[in-house]
Amino acid sequence: MIMTMDTTRLAAALGRFQRTGVPKYTALRDAIVHAVASGQLQAGDRVPNEQELAATLPISLGTIQRALRQLADEGVIERRHGLGSFVSGRQAGGEMSHPFHCRFVNDSGDGYLPVFPKVVERKEVGEGEWTPSLGPGRIVEITRKIRIGSEFDVYSVFWIDAARLPIFATAPLDQLDGQNFKDLIFRATGQTMKRVDIFLSQRPVNERIAESLGLTSSADCIALRAIGYVGTRDAVYYQHIYIPPNERELHVVTEGLSRTNEIQDGLSR
Repeated sequence: MIMTMDTTRLAAALGRFQRTGVPKYTALRDAIVHAVASGQLQAGDRVPNEQELAATLPISLGTIQRALRQLADEGVIERRHGLGSFVSGRQAGGEMSHPFHCRFVNDSGDGYLPVFPKVVERKEVGEGEWTPSLGPGRIVEITRKIRIGSEFDVYSVFWIDAARLPIFATAPLDQLDGQNFKDLIFRATGQTMKRVDIFLSQRPVNERIAESLGLTSSADCIALRAIGYVGTRDAVYYQHIYIPPNERELHVVTEGLSRTNEIQDGLSR
């Protein structure tokens, strides 16, 4: 049965997401994402239109339209012509919804190539380069091979504390395929990424990575290292992504919540 979002409940929740320095459209976006992540809204549920939201919420119509555009761009909601907006389900075919670190610009320059992550391995590890960021804990390392469109693969290694977020240790591997790990973090904690530190370098990769990506031994790749924070100093994940030589432009985003207009402005330059 299709349900419609309760606008009165949304109005009450909106205050939780209004923070100093955060635009109102971002606060509304966060409130709707929280309703989805917490199970208040299910895939297929209807989102009230702009006029219905404006009649209840203490924000302008333009602000509401901007928030809904961002949600649509991120894949949280989908707009159906003549019917309205609805909560999206998981992407079909193993495609990741609204990727964050693998935003390779498409031919038209107005969007990104589809991303298809596949888990290769999961294991618990001891201390390592991630320890200063994540601290001691039950660290799980998840290796994924990520297909970018139909063009090339990238190799990702992701570390997270499973004592804090057990789903990364307990979920069947096939259920992690196609998942956006930042969405999983949000659904488990109710917290969005507030900051992501990104470091880029060019370096030769080891034999295992080279073989996985179909490269010669010690071939150079772009190495992207990312540390994601749910608070100013609260690191929640540590990640390496190895990108083989390719002709695509990578849109690097460092804010946990990248604003839609800024993305489109950046792509149009």
